[in-house]
Order: sequence, then C-alpha cells, then structure tokens
Amino acid sequence: MRVGHELDYQERVAREHRTFAVQEGDLHENLPESAHYWAKRYVVPKLADLGAPGIEELITGEIAVRARRHDREVVVLSFGSGNGDQELGWLRKLAEAGVHNVRMRLLEFNPAMQERAAAAAAEAGFADRVELVEADFNTWRADREHDVFIGFQALHHVLDLEHLFDQIRDGLTADGALVVHDMIGRNGHRRWPEALEVIERIWATMPPEFRRNSVTGQVDEHYDDLDCAVDGFEGIRAQDLLPVLLEYLHPGLFFAYGSVIDPFVERIYGHNLDLATERDQAFIDRVGRLDDSLIDLGVVTPTRLTAVFHPAPQPLRVHGDRTPERSIRDTGQADPAGRISFHPTASDPNTLVRGAGLAVARMNGVSPDRWAAKAVEFPVHTTDEVGGLRFSAYLPDWMPENGTVTVAVDGVPLAVVKAGHGLFEETIPWRCPVGRTVTLSLRADWTVTQAEEGTGDDRRPLSYVLVGLVLEAS
Repeated sequence: MRVGHELDYQERVAREHRTFAVQEGDLHENLPESAHYWAKRYVVPKLADLGAPGIEELITGEIAVRARRHDREVVVLSFGSGNGDQELGWLRKLAEAGVHNVRMRLLEFNPAMQERAAAAAAEAGFADRVELVEADFNTWRADREHDVFIGFQALHHVLDLEHLFDQIRDGLTADGALVVHDMIGRNGHRRWPEALEVIERIWATMPPEFRRNSVTGQVDEHYDDLDCAVDGFEGIRAQDLLPVLLEYLHPGLFFAYGSVIDPFVERIYGHNLDLATERDQAFIDRVGRLDDSLIDLGVVTPTRLTAVFHPAPQPLRVHGDRTPERSIRDTGQADPAGRISFHPTASDPNTLVRGAGLAVARMNGVSPDRWAAKAVEFPVHTTDEVGGLRFSAYLPDWMPENGTVTVAVDGVPLAVVKAGHGLFEETIPWRCPVGRTVTLSLRADWTVTQAEEGTGDDRRPLSYVLVGLVLEAS
C-alpha cells in the first residue's frame, strides 16, 4: 500500500474512527451559507449546461436510467457512506419517480456509523433494499458486478487509489458508471503556491470578522495553510485522485471547479459571512468571478470535481476548456510560472529558520503560534556552506507525554532528537553546499489534543513548540 505521509496506517485508522464515530446526521449538511450561495451561482448553472440540474439529480439520474433499462435489480455501491443519510435520500427520490428495483450497498468502515445507517434504513422502510458492507476501501475487493459506484466526498480519504480504482473497473458492468463528487486539489487540502498567493492578497483586504477561525475562535491575521492529512486520511492523496483515475476509467461528463474560493466557503471561515447582507454577497461574487477567471486562464487548477466515468471511452462533455488534462496540476514545478511565489520572510514570519539558510516556502505543519503538528515539512535554501543544524524546541509541563522527533533532509533521516519537558535541543552534523534547496522534515512520534486530554480548549493535535532551526556555517 502506498504511503503518502510517514504515520502508522493503523494510527490513522484509529483517529478516523474516533473522529467520525460521534458524528451523527448528514455529514454534508453543516456547510456554511456561503457555500450554498456560491454553488447556486457559480457551480449549478455550469453543471446544468452539461445536462445535470444538480449533483443529486446527476447521481439519481445515472441510477434511474439503468434501473429502467434492465428488468432486474440494479446494484449501486456508495463509498464512505457514513450514516447513510444521502444514500437513503437518493432511494427516496428514486421511489418518488417510480424506480424501485435498486439495491443500495453502503461501504463504510466505521461500525458506529453503520449501526446508525441500518437504523435509519429500517425507519425509512428501505431495510430490504439496503445492504451494509463494513470494509476499508483501501483493501476492499469487488465481490459482484455493480451498475453504479458513487464516490461522494469519500475518495479523497483513500490511500491506495490504484487498488480501489482497479476494483471499481473490474466490478462495473459493461454499461456501468462511477459518479464522482470529490476534492482533487493538493494533498491535505493545502493550497498550491499560485492559489495561496492570491488568497493571501485577498486576506490582507478582509475585515477582522471575515477572518475569525471557527476552530480556535481567534481572528487570524494570516491565512494558515494547514495540512489536513497530518493525522488522518483527509485529502491524503487528493492531488493524485484525478490522474490515477484517468488510468483506469474514461470520463463522460466532466466538470472541474473551485480553487481560490475554497477558504471562503468552507467550514473554518465560511460561517463568518452573512449572505443576507449585500456586502457579504458582493464579496463571494467577486471572489467567485475571480476564481472562475483564474481557472479558465490556467493560472490555477481546480480543486473540486463532479464527473461520471465509464469502463469504455465516451463522448466528453466539459465546461469550456476545463478538460481533464488542464485540470491536473503539474506537481513537478514550484508553481506554473517556475518561480518562488513568496518572499522568504513572508514564508517564515517568525524567522524560525536562521543562520546559513532561509525557508523559501510555507512551513507546513507549524502554526502562527509556533506549535508544531506531528509532521512538519518545508523547503530550505542554503546561503552558505552548511556544517550543522541546531534544532531547538520547547515542551510545556502540561504536556502529558513526549517522545522523539526525527529530523530528515530530502527524506533521509539525520538524527532522532529525544524530547523532554522544557527546552530541548540538539546540534546535528550535516554538510550541505551553498545554493542548494532541500526539503527539511520534522516527524514527532506523539501528539496531544488539549480538548481530549482535559488540559485546555485547543482542538489541534499538538506535539511541541518549535523554537527555531539554525543552519550553522562550516
């Protein structure tokens, strides 16, 4: 199984179980009002031009056309079905249209959610048409033919995309389809440099009430480009989803969208906008139009995808020039213009990297208050010949556990630093010539969440406070 982040697979599974076991109801209903406003004005009309009035209509339409075509039970499987709310809604909509010959299989690896889905199916009168499949889609194998597979905001949680798409291809009927409504942006839902540069410029113009973080409750002076895949599977291989999928199946309807707009319609900041006011509507409209223009110009690549894929080639329906090929970000470049998007001092506002080198891009995994997540990674450019690296960090007394931090360059470990309460540091021998750009990574083997431990209200998984890194000239 391919691993995109250096964290034990079972540890990620355990965290995913804990996170979703307590989430009842429809997981997709708590989106901010700004998301619905933006979708109604900038997503739904374009999708309608391709023949789909909406995402729900696209999914139920693909099921209905096959159910009416075949004089048998049509088999549908939904990946990462959670509590089954959406799937039961699709069955209800199909039943209202007179379509009853559908077996809905719910693939979910969280037993607590499967129990809720079973209870909801029985209450809705669909118990005889709903089948629970408790499995991890990283290891699941297609055990029968399916007419429709559905990946609704689930595929970006998949680590072994190659295995899953191989099973989908082999498990589809000849006229079957995979309906995808998912995220295809950068891994961990981070922003590519070219998009982040625009977001930062917008951020500088926003009033404080737009910048309030719903997780911390604080007003964020700078946009924090967090890696959501550090501790779990959220967006763990999002940027690979589309290119890998194209190796296995063929697109028919294909609509890629969203990029710069994302932070303003997602849960952390999107709830700050009051769409009953002209000011807030105008803000989303301006960013929405800008987002469309940047995608169509090829300045940024889309982060979202709604599409239908088939086992055999189909006539391709796309919006404008947003073809599959133009929707894939070239990960071999720092950004499409081949330049560094940020001045080093903007990338490292607290000057955490000093001495004979500079941080030349975002210090991913380090919050503005210097708290480090389990995984920290960023590029460093040497300004002199380097003979050593001094790592310094701090662990407060309330931290109930600690361990080690592995320091690596370009994936090669240099040293394992033992952590302890108070200031802990170590000078690590490392030779590097002047003018080199390398990737420096710090991997802790522990993390603590204050809210879970009862030691505070912070809900972030924290490891240590990064005091600094000094590249010592030789």
